[in-house]
Amino acid sequence: MSQILRMLYCLPIWLLLLLRADEANGKGICLYFSEKTASWFSALTICKSLHMCLADLNTEVTLFQMKSKINQDDHEYWFGLNAHDKPTYRYVSNNKSIEYSPHNSKLVNNEGCVYVKQQNDFFKFESAKCREHRRFICTKTDECDGVSMKHGNSKCVITAEERDLVAY
Repeated sequence: MSQILRMLYCLPIWLLLLLRADEANGKGICLYFSEKTASWFSALTICKSLHMCLADLNTEVTLFQMKSKINQDDHEYWFGLNAHDKPTYRYVSNNKSIEYSPHNSKLVNNEGCVYVKQQNDFFKFESAKCREHRRFICTKTDECDGVSMKHGNSKCVITAEERDLVAY
């Protein structure tokens, strides 16, 4: 049975309404794209309830692999980068500072949270008020917002073979 079919078989109905079955395997990770919109903090809460976290989009490889999973006319997506009550942008999964952002990204510290959108055949990051509603991207991580996710059971499974196929 294919991985997507296994995933659909295991997911509760309410979750199918919330998340698309699309996934991108970038750097050996699954990325799940929501259908519903939420504020950045509500999106984080939803991801955590699923034993995931808002995604780290910290390499060009991840964005390139994601490109085939979203339409150019698709929506903007929250991911795990924010500067809410912090002097610099950091990822919520591991509290690491931003090291990569695509060309033409527009990050303003007083905006708080970051979303990704496709523009001119690639992606860029932009900042916005965290209370705005957007779709969001979740992924499985070891930690999220200071809480261990290692013992949770997310539906994200990447085999060692699939992990080896992805360039770093």
